[in-house]
Amino acid sequence: METEMDVPKPEVAPVPIWRCRNAECKAWVREELADSASPACPLCKGAMVRSIKHLPKLVKKAKSARKKKDETSWLH
Repeated sequence: METEMDVPKPEVAPVPIWRCRNAECKAWVREELADSASPACPLCKGAMVRSIKHLPKLVKKAKSARKKKDETSWLH
């Protein structure tokens, strides 16, 4: 049986975010994933403000070689 102490905690780092200004709305977006320089809240469409949140690092998945081969198979 695994305990909480057995599970390693993910590495976190301070990440710039946009959070909703409305205290009742809990929406936030990573700044790097925002759709504009000053985004509107995706839930309530209100104003958002810049902030910092300590979050796990994003892991970017590499595209598979098979997919690339499939995309260019029509060239052969």
